Amino acid sequence: MERSRRLSPALFVLAALVLAILVAASVLVGRVARLPREMAGAVPHGIRETAAAVSDGLARLAAAIRTRSVTTELRSAVAELRGTKKLQVAELTQLEVVERRDATRLLGVPLPDVVVSARAPVTYVYTLDLDARWDFDLAERTVSVLAPDLVANAPAVDVSKLELVKTESSILRDEDRVVEELRRSLTEVFRARARQHVPLVRETARKETEAFVRSWLVRAYGLPEDVRVVVRFHGESATVGPVGVALPPRG
Repeated sequence: MERSRRLSPALFVLAALVLAILVAASVLVGRVARLPREMAGAVPHGIRETAAAVSDGLARLAAAIRTRSVTTELRSAVAELRGTKKLQVAELTQLEVVERRDATRLLGVPLPDVVVSARAPVTYVYTLDLDARWDFDLAERTVSVLAPDLVANAPAVDVSKLELVKTESSILRDEDRVVEELRRSLTEVFRARARQHVPLVRETARKETEAFVRSWLVRAYGLPEDVRVVVRFHGESATVGPVGVALPPRG
């Protein structure tokens, strides 16, 4: 949250008075400096020093009055904290553009449409639940793994780059309402997009899962190097998915 200190009317009057004195002092100092040498000598040295000191002090005071102070406060409250056992297997970042067109009629007469759009980078993270059911089967030097289906985490929107733009507007319409409705809908829109992006990340997730399972089987059970690991996600047919890569030979 940002707060700016506002000057009261009394401070405005004080600032104006200080600036007037500053101008008068600057003029006095300038005129003294421009006097001929013989006349300048007639001006008491103490007066010149005093005028210069007053001018410098008033300049610093005026600068202090004009200084703008901004305070930023960060506050957070823990609503829920819990541990999870999830394996992150894919991450996708895309520039998403969402457009909303709002049409209405007044007494049966169509009013001009209002079109607004939202544009922002969104990161989608996909995981597998390690506490869910995993099935393993070894046949003909191949370990077939039936893993849980991919789950998308809540989309992460880069709000620092979020743009809300009115592409079509009208003075006859409440444009701000349409913009606010679009802003409130973005969370659900991006959740739906996360589900739609699953086909884009499935093969990457499959490779990462195969590498994870292969590493775990080697460490825990001494899996032979020539045994392949093939991962299939829940809901896929048995023929879906490429043949897993065999373990690389040692040395």
